Amino acid sequence: MGTGNEFDSSDYLTVLPPPNLDHAPNGQEAHPRLPFWERPKAKKDFRWFIQNLGFMLIALGLLMFLFVGYQLWGTGIQEAQSQNRLESSFKNLLVESSVEKPVAGVPSTIREPIFVDRGDGVFLIQMPTINVTKYVVAGVETADLKKGPGHYPSTPLPGELGNSAIAGHRTTYGEPFRHLDDLEIGDPIIITDLFNRAFTYTVTAQQIVEPSDTWVTATTDPNKATLTLTTCDPEFSAKRRLIISAEMDLEISEIAASPAATYTRSSPPEPSTDNPSPTTEPAIKNPAPQPTFEQESDTLSQGWFSDLSAIPHTAMWSLAELLVLCGAWQVAKKFRNRLIGVAVGFAPFFVVLYFVFENINRLLPPNF
Repeated sequence: MGTGNEFDSSDYLTVLPPPNLDHAPNGQEAHPRLPFWERPKAKKDFRWFIQNLGFMLIALGLLMFLFVGYQLWGTGIQEAQSQNRLESSFKNLLVESSVEKPVAGVPSTIREPIFVDRGDGVFLIQMPTINVTKYVVAGVETADLKKGPGHYPSTPLPGELGNSAIAGHRTTYGEPFRHLDDLEIGDPIIITDLFNRAFTYTVTAQQIVEPSDTWVTATTDPNKATLTLTTCDPEFSAKRRLIISAEMDLEISEIAASPAATYTRSSPPEPSTDNPSPTTEPAIKNPAPQPTFEQESDTLSQGWFSDLSAIPHTAMWSLAELLVLCGAWQVAKKFRNRLIGVAVGFAPFFVVLYFVFENINRLLPPNF
């Protein structure tokens, strides 16, 4: 019989230690994180579609970002390399032309012009007020303007009487004429030709014209030595043309007595068989020089897909890019390590991607 001071164990609440969550049924060991290559395939439902669509859009955005980088800096690197080669060849021609070569029937004070082909350097242009120094090539086709500004072959060379015209990119490929609109009336433009003669022009006008206004490159006064620079306007568009006009400063420079370069190659003389005479030597007939390339066109006004030959090359390099990605994926799958796949495919991916961009760029307008 109890005394009333005894306690029943049921009167107390037993306090248990906190459970170990690491060993709980819903803990980490209940659903361990599987390695990437051992995970079950995801169900191809709407969620799977949206997720992969997002990944594709992200990848496309990154590729577009890389292409813009190629346009702005990659093409500039190409142009810089071309300018380095043009500088070397230009200086070599300067050394050769420093020794006057006598020509039969021509006074010794007049030198024989140097033959140049399409894409060769013909003179150096300097615009100190906008910090531009570029070697100008012969021709204004797409391939020519990738090397630097181009001289319209149908116009006189700088230093001669008449209007000499030069075209250049305002964006991409070194953007030599990017700041052409910053030139002001009276600013100097200095041209150095293959005879190392310097001709100084001063800016006289700046205007905006339509692409069809080809009269800007024509000679309006054959008794003056003028210079015309053309580029696209506005930037990243070929909607109009920005034109800079300049006239030779005769207080500093003199009109060239003869051209330093020629775009025609004379054929060797052929004996004429017309009315042969036994007592006289056959007359020598000199055929007219033949131009080495056709009349230039307005390259800057060409639109999309102007170079259709780039389509198969673009497809070929794009296929090669897919093969690189598939190969890198197979390597990662074999070693069950995605980092190994990235390491193997990284360099080939960007090398092939460069050629993909190079050929896609051929399909775009030259002013893009």
